[in-house]
Amino acid sequence: MRAWWIMLLALGGLRRRPLRVLLTVLGVTIAAGSLYSMVGFALGIQRQAEAPFEKLDLLKNIEISSRSEPQHSDDPDDPDPEVLHDDSAHGESAKESPVVDDALLDQIEKMPGVAAAYPQFRIGNVEIRRGDKKKRCIVIGAPREIALVGEGTGLLVAGRYFDLAADEPQVLISEPMTESLGLAGAEAAVGQTVTLQVSGLTAREDEAFEYRTQELAATIVGVYQPPQPAIGPLANTVVLPVDIMKDVPGVAFGLRGPGHRHVNGPPRGYSQAIVRVEHPGDLVRVENRLKEMGLRTRTTVGQLEELRTFFVFLDVLLAAVGTVALTVAALGIINTLLMSVLERYQEIGTYKAVGASDGDVVVLFLTEAILLGFFGGLGGLALGRFVSWGLEIGINVYARGQGVEAAMVMFNFPLWLSLATVAFSTLIAVLAGVWPALRAARIDPIRALRGE
Repeated sequence: MRAWWIMLLALGGLRRRPLRVLLTVLGVTIAAGSLYSMVGFALGIQRQAEAPFEKLDLLKNIEISSRSEPQHSDDPDDPDPEVLHDDSAHGESAKESPVVDDALLDQIEKMPGVAAAYPQFRIGNVEIRRGDKKKRCIVIGAPREIALVGEGTGLLVAGRYFDLAADEPQVLISEPMTESLGLAGAEAAVGQTVTLQVSGLTAREDEAFEYRTQELAATIVGVYQPPQPAIGPLANTVVLPVDIMKDVPGVAFGLRGPGHRHVNGPPRGYSQAIVRVEHPGDLVRVENRLKEMGLRTRTTVGQLEELRTFFVFLDVLLAAVGTVALTVAALGIINTLLMSVLERYQEIGTYKAVGASDGDVVVLFLTEAILLGFFGGLGGLALGRFVSWGLEIGINVYARGQGVEAAMVMFNFPLWLSLATVAFSTLIAVLAGVWPALRAARIDPIRALRGE
């Protein structure tokens, strides 16, 4: 039998029981749509998680600290540094690890392939104020040469970066903060003066601690757009020059995050610093050199790989759930085709009596299965898109009600996922059609024509 004739017969067979076929296709549609939307959601979350790494251009950064320095992290899920960085495994004692101070950073900055080296400062719960408008924010330190080293330079939407020759405090703020401070947009914010109020412990000359509050007047020189979705810390982060932050209360003792200098006891330098390489290809070589110097290192690339490993597991898990749904839908295909075999018993006998082979009959019913799976897969794409569209609207409406203005795109449907969904639903349908097709091929034409 010719292929076009088999296709016509398959379409004719499906049209005989339109309601049954429609329900079967709907079952495949729901299953394929579930698979499509769940994997698309995982891919969307992965894209959102990876966006800050790429937008901020952090893949060239190496975080360093002395092995004699206990690790401080704002993340409670960070592994125990003693497990990750066992000094004895390197054959070095804690005393042999150099102090991360300005002298060492200057030395590192002169290494081939290094663009910049600077201490890592981060202070939380800082009040930024302009007139009667105020907001809590996080302050991080960045080198004045930020435009030269290329860190996050693609995010600037108004103004410029720090002036290398300026002595007065300058600040970069995020675009969502302009509205909170009563400023009419990013362009209007440039040149305005804000006051940062920082509280924390500092040390006197006798090395005793005292709690101090400092107000710092700074000029807004630039406004940046944080990576989307701009939620929480991403939307409420202020950037100050590193040299200004060195004397801010709370920084000197690391009481508000990583990046501190110990003045009570033996000098131990900064707890953490950032080394930025010129090109991604320099990362491994520079990191190995830093390890040889006795420093503890951690790269953003390594953190990103850990993140991707988690999302691979999540993708597989959600795909497995979707596969179970398709397997259930396959039972509907088996039922539909078996009923079709029973109802077309004499018709199949006629086909075989006029010359159709067993293989032709198998191909006929497999073609019907392919059509059920293919159209169900296409319906799944439409259903998945519609559901994701509705969910994104609902999530963004809720987010705006909570004060988050930036739109969030939680789903990602690349072309390969669409093709894979249709192909997989078709494959499941073909496998489901094997048994009915073989059963139809075993029909005896003589008995079928007699109606036995």
